[in-house]
Amino acid sequence: MLSLTVGIVAGLVIAWGLWPVEFKNADAADLRQALKDDHVRMISAAYELNGDLATAQRRVKALGLANATQTFDDLYAREKRNSGDTSTQDALIHLGQALGLKLPYTAQRPAPGSAATPAALYVVATPTITVPVFRLVEHAQLNCADEPETARLRIVVRDAAGRDLPNIAIEIRRDDTTETIYTGLKPERGVGYADYQAAPGTYAVTILNAEGETVSDLLIGDAPANCRADRGTTPRGWKLIFQQER
Repeated sequence: MLSLTVGIVAGLVIAWGLWPVEFKNADAADLRQALKDDHVRMISAAYELNGDLATAQRRVKALGLANATQTFDDLYAREKRNSGDTSTQDALIHLGQALGLKLPYTAQRPAPGSAATPAALYVVATPTITVPVFRLVEHAQLNCADEPETARLRIVVRDAAGRDLPNIAIEIRRDDTTETIYTGLKPERGVGYADYQAAPGTYAVTILNAEGETVSDLLIGDAPANCRADRGTTPRGWKLIFQQER
């Protein structure tokens, strides 16, 4: 008896405490009723939006409801009792009726796809995308004293409040070559900062995915043999600051 008792206790400890059973990839029909109820609400809400009855039927069938009419009836009563939002109640009624269930209720809104349904209720609105506008607020030539080793285009992009903007795409063009750089890759200089190592030539700079002017005719000259004697004549870089207007 002692051995039997010890064995039972050990088995319970192992089964419930150390290695409880874990279910993975379980079917929807294996869910407990409370979770099935949540699924019925979600299926009803989806049907209310898209009117796809075939998909809704397949999803409800996968739940393996013992009594679908009773489930919908209980859920409707619960929603009416606990929530002032009638949209879930209407969704349950619409789907229940579409599935052929005998529900003694009347929805406040027309069912999906009915002639009386206002089209606007079931059309997803396309969001309005606002394109930012940037203006050039500083445009300064750099000389070999500023860039003693490598010529660079140094660009800063800020929002309307003057804060640095990271991850802004900037197009750099020279002759037939086009490259894109991004602000924020050198945070020690500011998250709105980006630079481009420039060979001698003439460049144009444009902020992508935005409106605003293209800064062109940015000349980069060959490095002078004597920077001090050059007296800042040769352009060895440009500093451009853009600020967002909206």
